[in-house]
Amino acid sequence: MRQLIVIEPETPHCLENAVAEFERTLIVHALEKCEGIQTRAAKRLGTTRRILRYRMDKLGIEAMRKQS
Repeated sequence: MRQLIVIEPETPHCLENAVAEFERTLIVHALEKCEGIQTRAAKRLGTTRRILRYRMDKLGIEAMRKQS
């Protein structure tokens, strides 16, 4: 069953903020699933690594570092 999420407009750019937060969540999740490997995360998201990097920079998402 679908759940309706109601967002009260707090700023004139409420839709833009909601879209950015949704996109940020998707990217971070894909990076976590792909152990920080951007090429794999991009493929999982149906885009290219170049576009993924652009969006990461735009949204302030830092590249994940491999843990030793």
